Amino acid sequence: MGSPGDDVARGRSEQAALRLIWGVIIAIGFLIFLFGQYQGGQAKASLEWPVTSGEILVSKVTTSRTEEGITKSADIKYSYTVAGQKYYSNVVVIGGHDYRPADVVNRYSVGNAVSVAYDPSKPRKAVLEPGKFTFGYQNLGKIVMGGALFMALLIDFIFRRSFHEELNLLDHVIIFSCKVFFFPLWYFRENLWVVGLIVGLAGWLSTLDANSVITVPLMFFSAFNGVLGLLLLWCCFMGWLFSFQDDGLDEENGCDEEDGSIKAS
Repeated sequence: MGSPGDDVARGRSEQAALRLIWGVIIAIGFLIFLFGQYQGGQAKASLEWPVTSGEILVSKVTTSRTEEGITKSADIKYSYTVAGQKYYSNVVVIGGHDYRPADVVNRYSVGNAVSVAYDPSKPRKAVLEPGKFTFGYQNLGKIVMGGALFMALLIDFIFRRSFHEELNLLDHVIIFSCKVFFFPLWYFRENLWVVGLIVGLAGWLSTLDANSVITVPLMFFSAFNGVLGLLLLWCCFMGWLFSFQDDGLDEENGCDEEDGSIKAS
């Protein structure tokens, strides 16, 4: 059996390892965010690109089956000519579009003539809708960084509490944040309909065209509380099912007592 000093040393090494892991995840999120920023710059620059004529060669909705279910996407390919050289591309919006696949296919039908903006320094790089941009990668990067930072601070807080360290300002901030973050489950845990309403409202607000400082925390809030709320709902459902089994056992035991029979367990 190890001494208390060995346990503390082991705990410290585990704490350092977790800090490194969460630091790597935060770095990955930052790289994703930087890639999104780069694409945003490309989308802005595409407004100044020259335009040439092109033709839609492929326009269809493709379906792929994954572990998460069936996903649909728009497969668009077009050709265009620059200085007598023919090129091909499949980029509709730099950084990806948020249109429904069917809408994109209807907009760009096979054989349609289109205007194609191309990079004069790299003619192979082209786009059908210059200047338009979605913030998918930036938001994903923020979510990864924010989630990893939150979990890193929370786990670090748990480790420091296990070492019986005094609460500092950061600890108080974490405790307050957790109370705010899990407020619906803590206060309305007996009424999951209210929890669902609050989570749904937060999810809807996160989809509005607002500053990411507001929408990203709302996305975290709705995701965390939504998942935990579903788990609680599942537990309630399973408890409801088991209650029927318990009632059946009680009735069976009552009948046995009236008949004067004893069942061996």
